[in-house]
Amino acid sequence: MENTAASSLTPKALETRQRIFDTAVKLFMEKGYEETTMRDIAAEAGCSLGLAYRYFETKEVVVIQLYRQLAASTETRIDALPAVTVSERFFQIMSEVLQSVSPFRPVWQGIFGGALNPNSRYGVLGESTADIRAEMKSVFERLVTGASDAPKKPEQITAMGMLLYVAYLMTLLFWISDRSPDYKITYQLLDFSRDTLTLIRGALVLPPVTKGMMRLASIVEQVFGG
Repeated sequence: MENTAASSLTPKALETRQRIFDTAVKLFMEKGYEETTMRDIAAEAGCSLGLAYRYFETKEVVVIQLYRQLAASTETRIDALPAVTVSERFFQIMSEVLQSVSPFRPVWQGIFGGALNPNSRYGVLGESTADIRAEMKSVFERLVTGASDAPKKPEQITAMGMLLYVAYLMTLLFWISDRSPDYKITYQLLDFSRDTLTLIRGALVLPPVTKGMMRLASIVEQVFGG
């Protein structure tokens, strides 16, 4: 999942852009998102303010790149999952993602307010991240199709993939607010999610359950869709 603009850069330009991005994330962690300015980022990265703006016109663009990197790493992890049940695959991917983002929790906490604002340029539901959401929907469909108990009907796979993507986002937002030691409550939520998914998958042979899942997926897609 590569940014189109970034893919056209020369290797040297990509290296500079990555250095500015890494510096921005470092400063977000040290100083806080709101307190960090583009001037701070440029100075720390050892480049001119104009060059920093060339690659990231605002701090918000840095945040969107952070989303893209998380989405890309999640995609890679999902494609590497073993062919176990849907519930186990979701549990594994969430456990891996949480472990990978935990060192950067202060960054996610700092951008939490804007992330939830659909009118924000860098909101997880904003227009600037629509392509990321569209790609991630298909990625979570692959999570379902690669499972040992994947549903046979395409519409069930699509609906379950949509709901798992929403669950992924909601779990990350839950984790951001979790103050328990070692995020114990978040992992309790993951255990509950695994048990619930097992029950739902087993009940899909019942038409009312399938109908309910399809209806819920169509509702949430109107907000969380690309």
